Amino acid sequence: MKKVLTIGSAVHDLFISYERPYYMEFEEDGQEVNYILLEEGRKLEIKSLHCATGGGALNSASCFTRLELQSTPCCKVADDSYGQFIREKIAERGIETSAIVQTNEGKTGSSYILPSPTGNSSILVDRGANLTLSKENIPVESFTNYDQIYVTSLSRDTSELLPYIAQHAKKAGVPIAANPGTSQLTANVTTLIEALPDIDILILNTVEASLLAESFFGAEHTVPESEPNYALPELLATPIARGTLTFTLQAYLKKIHELGPSIAVVTNGEDGVYVSQGDYIYFHPGLPIDVESTVGAGDAFGATFVSQLLKEKSLDNAIRAGVINSAAALEQLDATSGLLDQEELDELVAEIDQNGVKKFDRE
Repeated sequence: MKKVLTIGSAVHDLFISYERPYYMEFEEDGQEVNYILLEEGRKLEIKSLHCATGGGALNSASCFTRLELQSTPCCKVADDSYGQFIREKIAERGIETSAIVQTNEGKTGSSYILPSPTGNSSILVDRGANLTLSKENIPVESFTNYDQIYVTSLSRDTSELLPYIAQHAKKAGVPIAANPGTSQLTANVTTLIEALPDIDILILNTVEASLLAESFFGAEHTVPESEPNYALPELLATPIARGTLTFTLQAYLKKIHELGPSIAVVTNGEDGVYVSQGDYIYFHPGLPIDVESTVGAGDAFGATFVSQLLKEKSLDNAIRAGVINSAAALEQLDATSGLLDQEELDELVAEIDQNGVKKFDRE
């Protein structure tokens, strides 16, 4: 059985369900933004509370384990009730806990997840012990014991660990995939850029890719207007726009490959996923589902995609599997309840439209 080390955060998730969640649409800097509304001064009746493990290191480790890989999350929790909850739940799933660091200082990371009518939940997060993850907590001396290193979001100062981790993975000859989050790209995008030469697979969503693209092209960068080709998928039909920045997906992917990663992924919500390797961009549309919650869907896609490549599945099938498993996660409230095992995934990959993956020239 192949082994994966996941590195990132560990969080106690509390899902809050209450009556009549409202939201409104606004436009900010040319972008449509939705807000969840809570009426001032009013008590809202809670319908249910649901506790679960969360955080990138735990979400991805849970996914890898369901897919018959031995996973070890490297993260940090406090010696408190939330930390105990996390350790117990992870152990129940058969996940190795030896790299979960326990500290007597501070508290375990926690998040409070508010519902949205669209399933695109808002999250109030207290990162807690995750912000104290340090070089001493990363088992670089045992990297050679693993077949894959998978790094999820590293917030604030812990983002500085990414180049250190990537360099040691490369030195150990172990492939490394990175799925950094928005907070990491906002706080310290330079550490990701520094690490890119040693990263094999980079996975971002469209917002995260836009933040990285701004560091490449500049906030005022624009591309000449042209007639959209609506026969193409959304991100290939028109430039990506964020504030005063516009750029093409092709230019972004070219830059990523120049800096190191051989595979670059951009997920784009309901539209689907774009994967660049070699001279081609592969696209698969999102699946039509009823979204319960978006929490953990990105972790489900990324870990599934990487797991299938680690199992030497074709790129096409790795994309199909990632899309299917992320859809399964979206249909459940928390990040791990909907995850499929390898047998279930193989059956659905065989049943899905084999022409769903489209291939386009990158240039």
